[in-house]
Amino acid sequence: MAIPAFAGGSNDVYGEGQANILNGQVNLDTVWSQLDTTIDGVNEDVTATATAVGNTATIITFADSDVTNHQDASGMVGSDINAEISNVGGNAWLTASTVCNAVDISTDPQMTKVHSSQICSSPDPVAGVNAQVNNVAGTVGIEAQAVGNQFAIDTNATKFPLSNFQKTTGGVNANVNATVHNVGAAAVSATAVGNTAQIIHY
Repeated sequence: MAIPAFAGGSNDVYGEGQANILNGQVNLDTVWSQLDTTIDGVNEDVTATATAVGNTATIITFADSDVTNHQDASGMVGSDINAEISNVGGNAWLTASTVCNAVDISTDPQMTKVHSSQICSSPDPVAGVNAQVNNVAGTVGIEAQAVGNQFAIDTNATKFPLSNFQKTTGGVNANVNATVHNVGAAAVSATAVGNTAQIIHY
């Protein structure tokens, strides 16, 4: 990501932004997170997390900004948890999370101009959890989430031209196989999303 360039004393909200940011990311190979665990006899909480991300960027500015973001992921991206959890005094949380491309932009200027392009051509972004959970006093939470492209921006800019393009070419899969016995409460979810965008202008 380029270092922001500031034009001192410029108030031209129609021309080039004071912060000119160009982010280009390409991932061509496999990104995989694998967690295999057996946990028994814990007095308090248990947390197990596997996360795989092809490309990710966070951009925060407080000046007039011109932001260009391009992300392309074509390799395999996946996260997988195999867990046996038993005899836990607190809560137990198991989370597998996979994202091809993600960008989060936050600006607080007069003008923000954003052009974003995200392409996920990974053949099969996948998140999976296989779990055996027994004798947990508190809550058991099991979640698998797979996302092709994820775009989020929030700004209070008076002028806010925005172009956002997202493309996912392969299947996106989230799988949970779980057996849960003798627990205080349980929440199990599997979520697969091709493209998602959150745009907040306040």
